[in-house]
Amino acid sequence: MDISVVLPTYNRAASLRATLETFAGLAVPSGISWELLVVDNNSTDETRAVIERAAGKARFCVRYVFERRQGRSFALNAGIAEARGEVIVFTDDDVLLHRDWLSNLKQTFERFDCAAVAGRVVPMWNQPKPDWLEMEGQFAVVHYELGDEFREIREPPLGANSAFRRDVFQRHGLFRLDLGVSGSKHTITCDDTEFGERLIRAGEKIMYSPNTIVYHPVDPKRTTKKYFLTWYYYNGRSLTRTAGSPNEGIFYFGVPRWLYRELLSNAAKWFFCLDGMRRFHYRLRTYRSVGNIVESHQLSRRKDRNQPMSTGGNGGQPSSLLPESGTSRVRHRRIPGGGTPAD
Repeated sequence: MDISVVLPTYNRAASLRATLETFAGLAVPSGISWELLVVDNNSTDETRAVIERAAGKARFCVRYVFERRQGRSFALNAGIAEARGEVIVFTDDDVLLHRDWLSNLKQTFERFDCAAVAGRVVPMWNQPKPDWLEMEGQFAVVHYELGDEFREIREPPLGANSAFRRDVFQRHGLFRLDLGVSGSKHTITCDDTEFGERLIRAGEKIMYSPNTIVYHPVDPKRTTKKYFLTWYYYNGRSLTRTAGSPNEGIFYFGVPRWLYRELLSNAAKWFFCLDGMRRFHYRLRTYRSVGNIVESHQLSRRKDRNQPMSTGGNGGQPSSLLPESGTSRVRHRRIPGGGTPAD
């Protein structure tokens, strides 16, 4: 089989129904063999019934996979285990697909002989975009647009529109189980970021495909300043959990000294900046710094309890939960002044 599409879902029956309808509208050439695996991550709503109704109408193979263990990474790994395609594609349960999405994806792999493809994610606005929100450099509102040209990239694909050859997982392992959202809480993320960074460090070829497009409706709840502040706090925690604690340096309460300096710098800019938009951006950085510190302290407490933690190659993840061939060390990206910080 050419392609397996893995779609994890949890308690989003309404948006999943709309997503599955766009699958039915795909224009897929007859020469492409493919399947859709919808991984139900222990939903309690009408998710299973929605999947079964869609499968009954579909003119392509739709398979229902149930994963009881809560967490996006569990669901993704379950889909990989069940997939039969030579290429494994990931998308979300709240996107709408361009009708040529799958055929353009297949053409990208054939044309560039790459290990992975990062597709385009275009936000769909059903309400006015807030004046304070700058799209460049932020991912609280989901988007992934790197221009209109095909090019090799050195940044991770976004989980909502990404694809990998099957043997990539054999070489580099699966998604880390301590990363990724769990249930309905959007807290710890970076499962896709960490896996993509693993491939980049290994020198794998990743292509950006501008015509492999999904559209992501923007939830009005995600365009409030309150949501952004929460998202950036947990982004700080996610990045720190992904990277792990350093082995060397000066620490206070298990936290590297430079994180305190960064917090004080960001907080000072927030308090004393007079420009309203820039002031909010510094506030976001401050919340991220708090998240960095909280997660660093928790990682240090785990070490003190003599849990089998590593602070370098596996990014602070217990070795028993990591794929044997996977390592992780996502960079903390320092963003020059002014713009909204990147993931």
